[in-house]
Amino acid sequence: MRKTVLSLMVLVLVATTAWAELVRRGPILITSDQDFTPENGVVGGWGVFGDPYIISGVRIDAGGDDYGILISGTIRPVLIRDVEVLGARTAGIKVQSAKGVTIEDVRVRGCAVGISAFLSTEVIVSRAWIEECPDGVRLVFSSGVDLYDLHVSRCRTGVWFAGTTGSLLAGAVIEACDVGMAVELGCEGIVVAQNAFLGCRLPARSDGGAAWDNGVRGNYWEGFVSPDEDGDGILDQPYPVGPEEEDRFPLASWSEL
Repeated sequence: MRKTVLSLMVLVLVATTAWAELVRRGPILITSDQDFTPENGVVGGWGVFGDPYIISGVRIDAGGDDYGILISGTIRPVLIRDVEVLGARTAGIKVQSAKGVTIEDVRVRGCAVGISAFLSTEVIVSRAWIEECPDGVRLVFSSGVDLYDLHVSRCRTGVWFAGTTGSLLAGAVIEACDVGMAVELGCEGIVVAQNAFLGCRLPARSDGGAAWDNGVRGNYWEGFVSPDEDGDGILDQPYPVGPEEEDRFPLASWSEL
């Protein structure tokens, strides 16, 4: 993902204009497929594969409400995009007991959890900007969750996988967090590759169940020093993540993402 850094720069450049054009509204709470209505923020789509329901173009200042957006108990495909959520007490965007949810081009700030998936499957999050949340992204007892091109900053835990299987983190920049990433509670099949961990007190911790490279490229770990004798952009020593896990192909620079 050599375009990751450029993609994040473009996101920063267009963010101010994009967020300024959003329409203010209250929280969106969807607890069944029957709740996908215009009153609940749906602006398009038929809720089928290839034409999901669309929730787009809104700014939600939760102001102490539990959620900015809650998608719970649904199986119809839905796309959440071009959304900003501020100040939710439980989660900015929560996907609970749901399937087929895509979240892209969103900004979440100052919520207890930025984006959360619980007991959910087939969830995709891409190009999300999450800041100043105790937990940036929290995935609990879910499967098939793919995270791409995130920017997570100033959180206690940047990305947290708990009891989750068959999921991916790629192309993310996680910076200025207490813990960059945590993997625990019996995770299996987690792949963490081509991400940058910058200025985190503890870049990553894991109880097992994660691969920290994709077999060719790993992650950039700021502060990790190792030679790169052949200049291929891959450091010559592995980066230790835990007692039994390591990034075998740590990157020499985060421009290598």
